Amino acid sequence: MVSVDTSHGGETKLLEPIAALYREAGVPVQILESAPGRGNLIARLKGSGAKKPMLLLAHVDVVPVEGQPWTVSPFAVTEKDGFLWGRGINDDKSMAAAIVAVTLELARTHAPLTRDVIVALTSGEETGGGAGARWLVENHKDLIDAELALNEGGGTLITDDLAKPIAAFVGVSEKVYQSFHLTVQGKGGHSSRPPTTGDPVVALARALVKVGEHRFAPTVPPETKADFASELGTAEPVYVAALRHAIASAPRISAADDAVLSRDPTYNADLRTTCVTTMLKGSPQENVLPTTAEATVNCRILPGETRAEVRATLVKVMADPSVVLTEAGKFGAAPASPFSGEVVEAVSKVTAAMFPGIPVVPGMATGASDSVYLRGAGIRAYGVSPGMSSRAEGKAAHGAHGPDERKPVKWLAPGADYFREIVRTLAL
Repeated sequence: MVSVDTSHGGETKLLEPIAALYREAGVPVQILESAPGRGNLIARLKGSGAKKPMLLLAHVDVVPVEGQPWTVSPFAVTEKDGFLWGRGINDDKSMAAAIVAVTLELARTHAPLTRDVIVALTSGEETGGGAGARWLVENHKDLIDAELALNEGGGTLITDDLAKPIAAFVGVSEKVYQSFHLTVQGKGGHSSRPPTTGDPVVALARALVKVGEHRFAPTVPPETKADFASELGTAEPVYVAALRHAIASAPRISAADDAVLSRDPTYNADLRTTCVTTMLKGSPQENVLPTTAEATVNCRILPGETRAEVRATLVKVMADPSVVLTEAGKFGAAPASPFSGEVVEAVSKVTAAMFPGIPVVPGMATGASDSVYLRGAGIRAYGVSPGMSSRAEGKAAHGAHGPDERKPVKWLAPGADYFREIVRTLAL
């Protein structure tokens, strides 16, 4: 999977040999293209019907690598220094590979399934799901309709020294993804005669500095509160563990506690809506004054806050009517899946057997995933994956979307086994 570059489409090329494996195992399978080359694989293992279907979903597209300082080839798996390196190792080809391996085993061994198990390997998640999960929900929901779904957005946290697992996260919600386009108009002209007033780049730059320096008010969503109340904090420095418990039991976060925890990018993202500039555009040539200066600000909005509220805040913060702010599409929003029922029970059972003593904690993903479309369509989606990684790796450049994306080799097999047992517990 990693060897096929799906950073700009081309998912069908990756999916065709996988479809052949399913056919050889006697599993009905099809590839549906939302556009040429943008394939979505759907396979279905038939069960007795005693329970309603379960969906296993992973996306096989990845983010681009252009401009990133990779030290290994991004589209060839490299094993070195105790890690497996390559684009998609974290996000999300490892989960796709685990799904294929587990379901092929179920098919080849003729496992007595109590429910249909549906596999969906999708396109375009990194660009909003319009080529994949969202498209399937809108056009072929009957093929993926299920009572529950397992997707990315959860996983097992291991210590920074990679010695042992310390918590199992079940993703039940996620932040709302919303980008905004910022545009300032200019008059253009020759760069040798720059404007003395009304420079669109200067106006845009001032606005972006204000956005970058603004901090949204901290809030503790229910999922984060449950995480903070858990004993997971014992893996942190003593003062951080104390702050976590204080925040979990307090009605609001004090400015002093927020100042300490929010130095950490992960905690900062857990506790507040964030907006960051990710793209800039000016003149198409260096000696031409721009007629427009443009930027894209990507926001990740806490559950309970709205796009309209965030937009109003940005307009107020920028305080410049020359900067026109527009929404860059909508990626959907959906209520959280309950932290109860079959999936949580299965994860708890397998965790207790394989990693005794570690807590099973609900999680709110700070990133976006295809689960938002599944939940919006009435499918209870959970973040349950074979991923096992440390906070240190997540903070480093080696995580999802960064250069030299990697996973620790010693936890690949245990992670796959863990995911396998959860699937079997739910399917048999």
